[in-house]
Amino acid sequence: MTQPTAQQTVPVRALEKPGALSIYDSHHPPAMELIDTCVHCGFCLPTCPTYTLWHEEMDSPRGRIYLMKMAAEGGVARMDEQFVGHFDKCLGCMACVTACPSGVQYGKLIEATRAQIERNHRRPLLDRLFRKLIFSLFPYPKRLRWMMLPLWFYQRSGLRWLMRKSGLLGLLPERLRSMESLLPELSLRMLFAPLPRSGNTQLKPRLRVGVLLGCVQRVFFGDVNAATVRVLEALGCEVVVPPEQGCCGALAAHAGQEPEALEAARRIIEVFERSSVDVIAINSAGCGSYGMILSLRNGRRLFRPSAGTSANSSRNLGSRGRSMPCD
Repeated sequence: MTQPTAQQTVPVRALEKPGALSIYDSHHPPAMELIDTCVHCGFCLPTCPTYTLWHEEMDSPRGRIYLMKMAAEGGVARMDEQFVGHFDKCLGCMACVTACPSGVQYGKLIEATRAQIERNHRRPLLDRLFRKLIFSLFPYPKRLRWMMLPLWFYQRSGLRWLMRKSGLLGLLPERLRSMESLLPELSLRMLFAPLPRSGNTQLKPRLRVGVLLGCVQRVFFGDVNAATVRVLEALGCEVVVPPEQGCCGALAAHAGQEPEALEAARRIIEVFERSSVDVIAINSAGCGSYGMILSLRNGRRLFRPSAGTSANSSRNLGSRGRSMPCD
């Protein structure tokens, strides 16, 4: 496996203002040709959750794209907390993409901008510690599974009821309160549930389908993966669930941690390349949206040719993630 190449991080001159200095470095800044496809029509505004909540222009897709353009042209002096905050608030839901009549590729723009922020902006200490907690836990299914036991006890022992009823929960930091509110109902069966097994119910299967389990998906919603395997087998498919698969890199990519995301994507691509599947089924929305990196988004730069791996592996693998005919 090839190692990530060193990134260039020298500032680039702004494109439209002679003498102005862009706040982006030269490693994959947001592409101006993509920025310029936005005509500022406002069709994205009612679809954006953050704009709907706060009615702040810079917390809308249109406003964020305008900020990207200003930053590239020297109109933004530095990546301060205010600038970064507008991009941090974006949920990455991509509801704006389907509403856009101009076909703005917002996903590419927000990923590139967040990667620039992670390289060029130093976050406050508490923010860095929280992100370190997230990235040392969520991409690792085994760690998540061990964390389930105390969380299950918290739910079933009455401690959760006590924390909420007494108001003690309100003493926790806002981020932890939000995470607590999103915690699904847990059971011991989930803790000890085995991974779905590969199976072949047909002598001549219709398709050889790989199942990408996801990290949080396989631990907290493993029954959904198991149901998917059963449905695919009922449709006459040979289902392949590589047990060695790890994180696909979606969480890191959506947070701007590009080197970690690309390395994880390389590993998952190699796993499914060895499995020789026709299509890949993905239940997790985050992994599914990041699946674009396995196809056309970063296919040209994800791989460098190495022994046994073609430079087009990511594009070839991603193209297999098409819809399966069910008739």
